[in-house]
Amino acid sequence: MKASTEQDYHERIVRTLVYIQQHLDDALKLEQVAAVAAFSSFHFHRIFRGLVGETIKEYVRRLRLERAARDLKRLDEPITQIALQAGYKTHESFTRAFGDMFGISPFAYRTTHKHESGTHLDDTSDYHPPDYDDVPPVEVKELPPMRLVFLRHVGPYNEVGTTWGRLMTWAGTRGLLGPNMKLLGIVYDDPDVTPLDKIRYEAAVTVSGAVQPEGEFGLMEFAAGAYGVVTHKGPYEELARAYQRVYGGWLPGSGYRLRDVPAFEQYLNSPQNTKPEDLVTLIHLPLGA
Repeated sequence: MKASTEQDYHERIVRTLVYIQQHLDDALKLEQVAAVAAFSSFHFHRIFRGLVGETIKEYVRRLRLERAARDLKRLDEPITQIALQAGYKTHESFTRAFGDMFGISPFAYRTTHKHESGTHLDDTSDYHPPDYDDVPPVEVKELPPMRLVFLRHVGPYNEVGTTWGRLMTWAGTRGLLGPNMKLLGIVYDDPDVTPLDKIRYEAAVTVSGAVQPEGEFGLMEFAAGAYGVVTHKGPYEELARAYQRVYGGWLPGSGYRLRDVPAFEQYLNSPQNTKPEDLVTLIHLPLGA
C-alpha cells in the first residue's frame, strides 16, 4: 500500500507540474491547481512544497525566468517585452529578479549566450522530490470529537497575538478556562501563496460545558478521527519547515491520504513566558484511509 500511495502522490505532482507549465501565463489559483492534482486545497500547498522543494509561487517564478533566459538567447525581442511576458511590469524589477537567479543582468546574459539553444520547459523528466534525512517521528492517534470556541484572525501569522489575547479574555470572563483546556490554531493558508492581508487563522480553545456563540466568537465541532501528530520544538517561525519535512518526507510513503479538513496546531506552552527555542507545538495532520 505504501509504495502505491507514494507513486500516486508523485504521479499527481507530475500532472500538476505539466499543467502549470502549460498555463504559465495564466493567473493560477490554488484551488484550480489543487483540483488538477486531486488534492484537497487545505493541504495542497504543503504537499507541493514538500514534494517539489518550492512553493507554487517560487516554481512559477523560476519557470518564467528560465523561459525569459531562453528567449534572451533565441529571440531579438526587446528586453522590456520579455520582462512583461515573465510577469514583471518594469525593466528594473525584471533585471533585479533575473540577476538574483542567474547572477548576471539580462543584457549581459543575452550578449554572452546569443543564439544558443534554449531549454525545454515542458520536460518534467528531471523532477525528483527532495531528500529528507531529518523527518521527525509521526505518531498516528485517534482523537475524540472536540467542541471549540474560536476567533478568526485575518492577516500575517506573526500578528495573531492580539487575537489570542481577545479570545482568552472573552473565555476567561465566561468561566471557560480550565486545566484541561487545549489551545489550538487552525491554519488555513500559506503566506507564500496567499497575500499576507488575506491569510486565515483561527485561534481556538476546547470547551466542555454549555456555551453559546457570540458575535465574532464562534463555536465549531471537530469530528473524531485519525491524525498524524508531530512534535515541533522551537520558534513558530520554523513551523513551515517542519510541515515541509512531514508532508514531503513522511506522508507519501506512509500509506495514508489526507482528509478534506484543515490541519491544526496545539500549543503546549506560551510565548509570553517561554523562550522561542523552548516552545512546543503539536502539528496534527488529518488522516484518511
